Order: sequence, then structure tokens, then C-alpha cells
Amino acid sequence: MASWGMAWLPRFLRRPAPTDGPAPVLDDTVARRLAAAGKDPARVQAQPAEPLDIPARPALPGFMGTVSLELTLDATGRVAEVRLEGAPPEATAELAAWARTWRFSPARLEGQAHPCRMVFQVAWP
Repeated sequence: MASWGMAWLPRFLRRPAPTDGPAPVLDDTVARRLAAAGKDPARVQAQPAEPLDIPARPALPGFMGTVSLELTLDATGRVAEVRLEGAPPEATAELAAWARTWRFSPARLEGQAHPCRMVFQVAWP
């Protein structure tokens, strides 16, 4: 699945995220399935998953940098898989556990809940 890049969550507080997120991008598998059904993937109604609760980011003493979190969400909006890039090795388990606590509304494709992938960039000063 194609990921939706989202760098618009610079602070992770216990409050809903902005609702003006990026437009969904369909991956090749979904696009092929829609084309086989005679539908134009460019005209399909899709809605990205919306963050409902993002807990405060964990402190990473001594770490300065940006970590990319690629989250695979299931059709209910639950984080099913986490991939990290740029994380300090000693913090990967903690960051993956933190990302699994995030809550999302489900992504929708033609009115039906649908799994998706989302990417978040998180900076530590």
C-alpha cells in the first residue's frame, strides 16, 4: 500500500489531531481491484484514517533527530504493524510500543472501512 506522508503532527499531545490531513493515495493492489471492477481509481471516494488519540511522545534522553514511523492500520483503525527508521537502536522497542497505543478512525474506501499505511515524522530536539 502506498503511504500517506504526514509531517503535520510536530507535537504529540493528548488531543485530536488537525482534520486537514493529506489526501489518500491508493496502492497498486487496490487500484487494480477497482479497475477490474470497472471503476476509475482516480474517481473513487476515499477518506484517510484520522488520528483520534496520540499519546505524548516518550523522552529519549541524549537523542536528537527525526524518526519516521510507518504505521499499518487494520480496517478498524488499530495499529497492526510499526516500522521505524532513524530511531536509536536502544529505543526501538519503546517507540514501537508507543506507536501501537495510537488510536485512529478507520480509513474508508467507497464507504467501507479499509486498511491503510500512514507515515509520521517525529522530531526530538
